[in-house]
Amino acid sequence: MQEKNNKKSFWPYGIAISILLVAGACAYNVKIALENPVEYDTYFFSKKQFLDDNINDLLASQKKFNETYEIDVNYGKFGPKNNSVKIKIIDKISKKAITNASYELLITRPDVSTFDIRPKYLGIKDDYYTFESFDVDKKGRWQILFKTTIGQLTSFVKLETYAIIE
Repeated sequence: MQEKNNKKSFWPYGIAISILLVAGACAYNVKIALENPVEYDTYFFSKKQFLDDNINDLLASQKKFNETYEIDVNYGKFGPKNNSVKIKIIDKISKKAITNASYELLITRPDVSTFDIRPKYLGIKDDYYTFESFDVDKKGRWQILFKTTIGQLTSFVKLETYAIIE
């Protein structure tokens, strides 16, 4: 006659608890993802699909632009009021300022697009493309992004600065 084994095994409980913990961790991960949506990089001022399709052309244009022109950007650390950005393009061969370029300028935070500022173009003063002054209300890291187009050549520039708000 066989003896009955009265010892209980806790393996089924351990497996069930593990499954519940994994399911809880997955639910928590989804909750965090919904509260913090993805912020797309705006460096190329284009939608992701266009960028995926045309990245080689954009990089070739950027290289040719950098071989032909030099960009001088006048900016400093941002304060709470009256910040400005001035941009000058110089032809590397003739050493003359270019005055027929088109621009897109974006002042942004690197982590979120909530604070994006798009200063309006005011005109050319002393060979610099000038934009309206702007205010920032958040201290820390800021990026100056701009796209310059001259004819068929396009350049993308990303500069970093800081805002000091007292």
